Amino acid sequence: MSLLLRTAAVLFCLSCVGAARIDAAPQAQQAPASTTDSPGRTILQRKCAQCHAASMWMPLRQDKRAWESTLYRMVGRGALWTPEEIGAMADYLAQIRGPVK
Repeated sequence: MSLLLRTAAVLFCLSCVGAARIDAAPQAQQAPASTTDSPGRTILQRKCAQCHAASMWMPLRQDKRAWESTLYRMVGRGALWTPEEIGAMADYLAQIRGPVK
């Protein structure tokens, strides 16, 4: 019985991982050309990638105000950013990961 339960648990986990990969695949998109030279993009790559993979925030879709809130929450957890850097990153994130219209 124990072997049967373990086998069922492994199959369940594998199906969950497979489903998560299928769902995540369409979300990997390139940024629009107009945002590739954004100062917010440069700051995001330099500062956020130290702790986070892009897959951690790419599924999110938020407006600028919500992105600012998220970024200030990171400041509360130890991120060292200026208000100008937060504004630039929030602008960039709202452009590439803003709410769906």
